[in-house]
Amino acid sequence: MGRIQDENYEIRIPVDMIQLTERNGKAWPLAFDWVEKSTGETLHVEIADVKPDIIPDAEQKSGTVGDRYECIINGQVEYLYYSILQPRKWFKLKRVSEAEYKAYYKLPGETVAKE
Repeated sequence: MGRIQDENYEIRIPVDMIQLTERNGKAWPLAFDWVEKSTGETLHVEIADVKPDIIPDAEQKSGTVGDRYECIINGQVEYLYYSILQPRKWFKLKRVSEAEYKAYYKLPGETVAKE
């Protein structure tokens, strides 16, 4: 079975999240830290708003199963993901080059060409 192809090369990156957890166990993201790869600088990112509709989500490539949150971050709609598997983690999508994408989701026995 081959790799699932995406038009946009994006990978899920774990992030350190500050969240509000309700008594019923529902989690709401509030802010997270994001490391800029180019500078190594850690940015503290505030989440302006979260839509109340949380969508169940699964990604075959990374094995992530959880919920997708539609958030307003810096005036733009972005998606954050919360894994329901142990250990529970928050993820943010990051756009990458095709080579980085293929290296990240490399299948067993598959080789990755260097650019």
